[in-house]
Formats: sequence, structure tokens, C-alpha cells
Amino acid sequence: SERLAARDEEAVRRDAQWRAYTEHQAEHLRDELEHVLKERLPAATSGTAQIPPAGPAAAGLADTMPAVPDLLDRLLAEVSREAADQAESQRLSLVELASRVQTSAHRIQATVTGLAERFPGNADLLEATMQVDHAATQQARHAQSLKVLCGEWPGQQWQKPLALVDVVRAASGRVVAYRRVTVSGEPDVGVHASVVEPLIHLVAELLANATEYSPPRTSVLVTVRTVQRGAVVEVDDGGLGLDEYRLGHAREIVSGRRLLGVGEVGEIPQTGFAVVGRFAHRHGFQVDLGPSPYGGVRAVVLVPLDVLESLEPAGTRTTAPPAAPRP
Repeated sequence: SERLAARDEEAVRRDAQWRAYTEHQAEHLRDELEHVLKERLPAATSGTAQIPPAGPAAAGLADTMPAVPDLLDRLLAEVSREAADQAESQRLSLVELASRVQTSAHRIQATVTGLAERFPGNADLLEATMQVDHAATQQARHAQSLKVLCGEWPGQQWQKPLALVDVVRAASGRVVAYRRVTVSGEPDVGVHASVVEPLIHLVAELLANATEYSPPRTSVLVTVRTVQRGAVVEVDDGGLGLDEYRLGHAREIVSGRRLLGVGEVGEIPQTGFAVVGRFAHRHGFQVDLGPSPYGGVRAVVLVPLDVLESLEPAGTRTTAPPAAPRP
């Protein structure tokens, strides 16, 4: 009977050990699945983020359930591939739709230009065609912004350098309240033809934001000047400005330190700063925001020396300043 009691005690002890072991393994599995749900699966379903490695609990499963970590890795990799394929398909669809809108806008512009040329003496028609052309220009900008957020870049190429003050004037023509934009500064500082279009679009987004978020009877003041590291475009509005939190968030975006895609601009899309950040990141422009002395926001765009041109007042190119590394 003593021997039987000893066997019973041993069986109870082993049963308790096994129960503790299985509970410990179940705890490892729960911890790893929680890590998958909170960290790894969201990264996989994004289709763009790198999937974090397995958590520390996965090591505890290696002895009894070695297939589980590998199975989870393969499952997440497949989810990531599917999500990436779906995201790419959606991106291409958006780019195609934006291209169609842009092409339509350009056709409208060509049509109204032809009308104005056919009836040059009709002042009312000329005014109407100018308004239609301006609306089509904004439509084309919005379509191009969507393409930029999808990773596509402007196809339009300028053939000659353009003065920075004219870059600002061209940008103001792409926003609704263009009459409120006042430009001043050095007329003989220009930029290479290769960055004219990106810079026009970038400045247009800053002007659109400045005019939209400031009182309609106030001016948006733009100043162009040279500095030691290049040239600066300053955009000042007289709005209410941004609080410290929103300003810090916006600075991260416009600088290109935080790149937003088309799916990250909100249900009511706020694309302007996101587009600015994309152009800044791609072309080496330094963009920053801060309080304006006029009460609103000051946007500062630093154009580096290596894309600047020296121009005659009439706009003819002379000699370029010595190139310098981008800051």
C-alpha cells in the first residue's frame, strides 16, 4: 500500500507538472498571438510596412510547437503580399483616374483658349474664358496632387529657367484666391528648368492653404530673397495660426520627414501639406512652418544653391552661381 501511495503521489506530481507546463505553453501562445494581432498583423495588412519579428514568447513555443512560429511567419507574409498587391492595384486605378481628370482639364483649357483667339474683341467672352481656364487649372492641380500622393510625379517639363518671383506668380494662378497673393523680392534669382514645375506646385499648395485659412479680405504676402545657402520663398498669411501641437504635426509633414500617402489624408482630404512634403523630400527643398508676424502661419521654402540660376531682369539666363551640396 505504501508503494501504491507513492505511485499515486508521483502521478499527482507529474500531472501537476504537466498541467503547469501546458498552461505555461498556452500563455506563450496567447502572448505571441496578442503580439501578432497588435503589432505584426497591422503591419502586414498595410502592405507597405516591414513586419516586426516574432515576439519573445515565440521562443518558448519552439520545443513543443515548433511549427507555430513558422506558420505565423508564412501566414503574415502571404497577408502582406495580398495587401501590397491590392494597394498597388488601387494606386494604379487612382493614378489613371487622376490622369483622366487632368487630361480633361487640359482639353477645357485648350478649348477656351481657342474661343478667346477666335473672338478677340469680345470682352465678356474673354472674361468668361479666363474664369473657365482658371477653374480648369485648379482642377488639374488637384488631379496632379492626387498623383503625387500616389507616388507619381509631374510629367510637364519646362524648357528654360524661371525667376522665383515668376514661380510664385505661376503658383498663384493655380489657387482660387489668386488676387489676394502679393509677391515681392529679387527678380534676378531663378531656378533650373528641371525643378520649375515641382516648385510651382509646391508653392501653389502653400498659397492655397494660406488663402483658405485666412480672412478673405486679407493679403497673402510672398517674399523672395537670397540667403547664403540658396534662396528663400516666404509665405505669410493673416489667419489664426496653429497651436503648438498642430504646428509640430504640420512641420513633420511639410518637411518630408513624415511622408503621407493618399490613404492617410483623412476622409475630408487635407492634401496640401502632404504634397508639399513629398516634393520637398524628392527635390531637396527645405520647408518649414512657424508663426507669422501677421498673426497666421509663415511657410518658408529654402531652394538650394545647386538648382539656382542667375537671371537678367528680363528673365534671360546669364551665369549660374557655383553649385553647392544640398543642405
